Amino acid sequence: MRSLRLLFTRINRRISAVYLLIIFFAFWQIAPLIGLADPVYLPPLSRVLAEAAVVGFSQLATDVLVSVWRVIAGFLIAIILALPLGFVLAGAFKRVSDILGPLMTFLSQIPPFILFPVFIIIFGVGETGIFAVIIWSAFWPTLFSTIAGSNHVDPLLVKSARSMGADRLSIFTDVIIPSSLPQIMTGMRSGLTLCFMMLIGAETMGAASGMGWEINMAQRMAIIPRIYLMALLVAIVGLLINYLFEWLEQTVVVWRDDAQQELAVA
Repeated sequence: MRSLRLLFTRINRRISAVYLLIIFFAFWQIAPLIGLADPVYLPPLSRVLAEAAVVGFSQLATDVLVSVWRVIAGFLIAIILALPLGFVLAGAFKRVSDILGPLMTFLSQIPPFILFPVFIIIFGVGETGIFAVIIWSAFWPTLFSTIAGSNHVDPLLVKSARSMGADRLSIFTDVIIPSSLPQIMTGMRSGLTLCFMMLIGAETMGAASGMGWEINMAQRMAIIPRIYLMALLVAIVGLLINYLFEWLEQTVVVWRDDAQQELAVA
């Protein structure tokens, strides 16, 4: 009996965070039906979910896959550009980093969505402009976190590695990268969240597919349940991407800790 009670207690702790969501969706379903909200502008949740069958599950799956592919591809390109540049500016060209710092900070403060018309003029309407928005969104957080993480590496670790005869490449791969990874991953996570939000906005303006495009079409045709449906889908996909990156971050940080422990023992 006691073991069963402990089991229910553990289950309750795990799902306690879901209770508020259940209350929220229940209120969403009930409020339009009892007159607390206008069902024209806030359809019941059941009506919103039923819109999925109208759109077609295959079409929804295609929209999700297209948007996720754009985010992943653009995010990876931003990482490929930002990581090496950040390490170089923090190391071999630290003086250049100090000179370029104010300019980079200024450029990073420009919201990517505002630049989308500029990207359309430069790259034209289509995938290139959308990718430019995604890359711009993820590039700056990754770059700044790489520079900051490299600059805050414990000097004692570097000196210890040098005293053991490690060359520059070994110090970089075994000390600098593992030590700066937590801060880099934090910046990458911020960049991923930002580029996903900017993607949806960019798709509403210059795409022919994707979740943002679906929202734009629903808005033009005044299909309000479809707008809510796609908003729900965007939230779900965003949460899944965030949880996936959180799992990756935890895995990488464990690898960092193991690497530092091995260096300390050595």
